[in-house]
Amino acid sequence: MMGAQTQIDAISQHTNRGNVYENDFHFRESCYLLKSKMRLGRSMETERRGWFGRRVSRWYNKDHEKSGERAGEAFAIVAISLVTFYFASSQIDKTGFFTSSFGNLETFLFYLPVPLGIVVCFIRLITGRKNPARPLDTIDAAVTGIACLWFFVVFPFNFAHLGDLLPSQIQFLADWIPDYLARAVFLIGGFGSLFNAIYTPMIYLVVRAEYSKRAAL
Repeated sequence: MMGAQTQIDAISQHTNRGNVYENDFHFRESCYLLKSKMRLGRSMETERRGWFGRRVSRWYNKDHEKSGERAGEAFAIVAISLVTFYFASSQIDKTGFFTSSFGNLETFLFYLPVPLGIVVCFIRLITGRKNPARPLDTIDAAVTGIACLWFFVVFPFNFAHLGDLLPSQIQFLADWIPDYLARAVFLIGGFGSLFNAIYTPMIYLVVRAEYSKRAAL
């Protein structure tokens, strides 16, 4: 593949000097054949690496975030901050959403994922890549999973008061959520987060290895 690219560059240089390929048609035809050779080489390399190799290539190619994804990270930081402020206000104002069983341990587990999640988004926003944030994302997923499963067990909430701080015109958006549904969300979210805590470091290691491999070529 590298040899084909070198040949294209050499053809381009000679063409600029007027020494070879003065006929534009022959020049374009040669470039097309060489680029086809490069594409075929990449395709054969992908097939040779197998299913896992193709997954690694996909993770590697998606590591760099597009401008829309980076804007989404900034939006996530703002959204997390606003939601956290809402729940903190609900706790301070004693609306009844947090029950008497919501103690120091529950407070710690409830708010700890917030700064972790914000820092994860901030790293992605600044670097424009996903992989540098994955070690901290792994910790965040593990903490979130433990917290969700703990809240499923003790459930120190009363979702009838979830929307008490909202304007009366839109309180209906939160009033429909029953406690049993919230507990189910905690259960699913807990196991999902723990799965991510196992899956994410694996992606981190293979993507980092892929960067090292390609840098050595």
